[in-house]
Amino acid sequence: MSGPTPLYPVNLKIAGRLCLVVGGGPVAVRKVGALLIGGGRVRVVSPEAVAPLRRLAQSGRIEWRQRLYRTGDLDGAFIVIAATNRPEVQRQVARDAAAGRVLLNSTDDPAACDFQVPSQLKRGDLLITISTGGASPAFSRRIRESLEAEFGWEYGVTVDLLGRLRALVMGGGGDAADHAPVFRDILELDLAGRIRDADWDGLVGMLKTALPPHLDPEPVVRSLVEVANREKKEYPL
Repeated sequence: MSGPTPLYPVNLKIAGRLCLVVGGGPVAVRKVGALLIGGGRVRVVSPEAVAPLRRLAQSGRIEWRQRLYRTGDLDGAFIVIAATNRPEVQRQVARDAAAGRVLLNSTDDPAACDFQVPSQLKRGDLLITISTGGASPAFSRRIRESLEAEFGWEYGVTVDLLGRLRALVMGGGGDAADHAPVFRDILELDLAGRIRDADWDGLVGMLKTALPPHLDPEPVVRSLVEVANREKKEYPL
């Protein structure tokens, strides 16, 4: 007996690309929400749609074709998600996706999928994903829930800070060999703790111990205050 097909982990860029969702129920709502977060141009095909999808269509955030699925609906699509409760439609979408070389995710048939959508934990630009290869989405969700308590809003702000510090260090002269030990020293600091406590002065002082003397971290840290307030509001404990 052969095991499951191995997966190659990748973060897929869908911004501005046509993403088709076939189905209009609660599962489709979750799929559409994730696609919109990723910047996808979403089209839903379904005779009926639950209220959240209807509202998105009315607001213009998605396109809703209120009818049964047709093979031509895949034209121009980058990915398709089959999320209906009708096996014959699910199979037809899978056949059409294979013929049209459109990446497929089928909610009822992991073996037919070209990609699986992992359980996600997002904090700003920090994205942690958990996958069981389709074997148990419930277990992926359980792991994600356990990580949510460990990785709070402050980790998204920490990633933002590290990006700004990287630009500061690399713009301050020297080469990669000079930068590497600075970045290692920065990562040893309790950045997330200082950010969580809104101890901005303490964060500045801490960073001065790791940065070269000619680089001042204070403007970088002060620019984080608004980011921190926004992230704390979006990802409360």
